Amino acid sequence: MKKPIVVLGVIVAAGLGWFGYEWLARPVAEVFAVQRGTATSAVYGTVKVQPTVKMLVRSRNVGAVRLSRMSTGAEIVAGMEIREGWTLARIESPELDRELIKVEADLKAAEQRCQLGPPSQQLLKTAEAMLARLEKLAELRNAPASEVEKARNEVQALRERVKTEQVEIERLMTTAREAAGALRDRKARCDVKAPMDGVLAAITVVSGDLVVEGAPLFVCCTKTCFLEGFVNEEDVGGLKKEMKAVVRLYSYPNKDFTATLTDIIPAGENQRYMIRLSFDAPPDNLMAGMTGETNIILGKREGALLIPSRALMVDRVFVVEGGTITLRVVKAGLRSLERTEIFSGLKEGEPVVVSDHDAFRVGQWVRTIAVNR
Repeated sequence: MKKPIVVLGVIVAAGLGWFGYEWLARPVAEVFAVQRGTATSAVYGTVKVQPTVKMLVRSRNVGAVRLSRMSTGAEIVAGMEIREGWTLARIESPELDRELIKVEADLKAAEQRCQLGPPSQQLLKTAEAMLARLEKLAELRNAPASEVEKARNEVQALRERVKTEQVEIERLMTTAREAAGALRDRKARCDVKAPMDGVLAAITVVSGDLVVEGAPLFVCCTKTCFLEGFVNEEDVGGLKKEMKAVVRLYSYPNKDFTATLTDIIPAGENQRYMIRLSFDAPPDNLMAGMTGETNIILGKREGALLIPSRALMVDRVFVVEGGTITLRVVKAGLRSLERTEIFSGLKEGEPVVVSDHDAFRVGQWVRTIAVNR
């Protein structure tokens, strides 16, 4: 009697072992239980975080660049916060310095000449005194009229000469001032200033580089940002300003943000239209360049059957029935980035496969793991 019992035990153990092995050998399918909730109709788009203002700072002089240094003594770096008016760099130009010294010397000499007055001014005073004396003598008939007339002509000629000399002095003075002013402005432009409060987004030179006028040096941008996105041509017709949107940035994979549609750019390119959105409550550490996806909400319906949008394969889904994969044809309704409404083909609570569809085939045995997204 013992031998049949032992044999039976071996058979049962072998069966259980085989069943356990076969169970563990089955591929794992992530499934989501069909549930009821709020269905939304939304326009899908891609988005990128852009700074509100972005400026390219260029060189306004020719020379060698010297980057400014921070309080630690290290050179400024991209990503640092800046304030309007901060000196980011200086353009060193020895030729400009020498030219400025020469022009300022010319200006000082012109100012001294202006203080001294016209060279013929003293001759004019002497001639005027002589004329006055001759006119008094002529009144006493002690000087001939011809001498008086000659003296008057000399005075008139000297007055014209003094006027001409004064005009020339003033011209030289104006020229020297303008030349000095222009060079001082050029010298002032050697200091490269931050144009705004914000962030130093990029530095395109290193200390010691020789640059020409107009060469790009820095990229500065504001800390405030907006969302720039693109939607397909077939979707743009239903959009209106002030529509609400749900945004998911790849830098925050498990968090959704709300935004408002602010602009629809009327010029399309490659069958896509640009849109702009503003965050209702921007996330912490938001940085320009971050990318993500958005759903602009067009409508809602309560109490709808919902599955994850990623479970849908055009108009079909994989459902796990009795441990095997089956294929269902479904009719979809409202759709968003996360959820799709199902009108027919599924029942509440049925497990649908949400990932790795190409790894399964109809009739295949699988193990299931429930997910909530």
